[in-house]
Amino acid sequence: MPTPVKVDLVEKVAEEINASKAVYFADYLGLNVEQVNNLRSRMFEQNVKMQVVKNTLIKIALKNAGYDVDKKDFLTGSTALVYGKDDPVVPAKVLTAFKKETKDLGKPDVKAILFEGEFLNAEKVNEIAELPSREVLLGKFLSGISYPMQQVLGVLQAPMRNLLGALNALKEKKQ
Repeated sequence: MPTPVKVDLVEKVAEEINASKAVYFADYLGLNVEQVNNLRSRMFEQNVKMQVVKNTLIKIALKNAGYDVDKKDFLTGSTALVYGKDDPVVPAKVLTAFKKETKDLGKPDVKAILFEGEFLNAEKVNEIAELPSREVLLGKFLSGISYPMQQVLGVLQAPMRNLLGALNALKEKKQ
């Protein structure tokens, strides 16, 4: 019989999964308390949440969130859920940067990713971490849109400038 505490935890985890653009399933075993606290503080600075939950409860929460996890084999060993609510790329950047710093341990090791509603394997973490941030992509998009508009504006203003130049030349010639 499930306890009310576990039922509440499963509901909260399912809500977090549904509210997140990406959920990273990471193996943190081997990190000491100081390293885990350092990792959590880095995630907090980036508005990323890390939560350690039992695998059986994660499986139930994923089912409650509408995902089929019966054939998934990544829920073994110790698992930490890393939620990316605002930007799905930020958790990958934090996890890979921290893993590079603790290269002797090779942790945290991402087991799988639930990225925009689709399960991806762990090899995609490096690809995701190399993506530019949302702000950079928006800046590139806006500059790409504004450049043609600037060109059209220049073409439309050219006859006016030419006419003004001709009138000024005529004015100076008559004086």
